[in-house]
Amino acid sequence: MKTLFFIFMVLCMINLCFPRFGWYLRYGWLVRGENDPSKSYMTLVRMSSLLMLLIAFTLAMA
Repeated sequence: MKTLFFIFMVLCMINLCFPRFGWYLRYGWLVRGENDPSKSYMTLVRMSSLLMLLIAFTLAMA
């Protein structure tokens, strides 16, 4: 269970610091560099990653 938690935390931190990487893995390879993610998408991804990190830390401390 600790390994799964660690993997989840690392993925959330990567997504928080580099949201464009996650966008590329999901959508970018389809458009092959023709489009970039919008600023609102980047903000939403960062906020959701931060929320998931806070929830994970709260559950880990409980």
